[in-house]
Amino acid sequence: MRNLTFAVSRLTVAIVLALPICDIDPIKAAQASTFLIASTAGYGVEDCLGEGGECGRVVADAWCEAHGRGAALSFGQQAGTGAGLTAPPPYFVTCGE
Repeated sequence: MRNLTFAVSRLTVAIVLALPICDIDPIKAAQASTFLIASTAGYGVEDCLGEGGECGRVVADAWCEAHGRGAALSFGQQAGTGAGLTAPPPYFVTCGE
């Protein structure tokens, strides 16, 4: 089971690093340390970021590194806000500087 988790983590990191960063405004990314990833963005990181375990840590650290930031400080799924929320809440990764 541990080998499977490790393999999934490595695959997820490879996918995150290989994907274009088209969902993020480069100006905002340069100014902020928290990145929002839409639940429907198709990056495939939702399961890991949502579970909060070692897989989430690996994906969050890889996301931060891919964006030129330090290690991830926190990650997960934002709490839903507002009665008109139709899509699942986005995931977030907060990176160190």
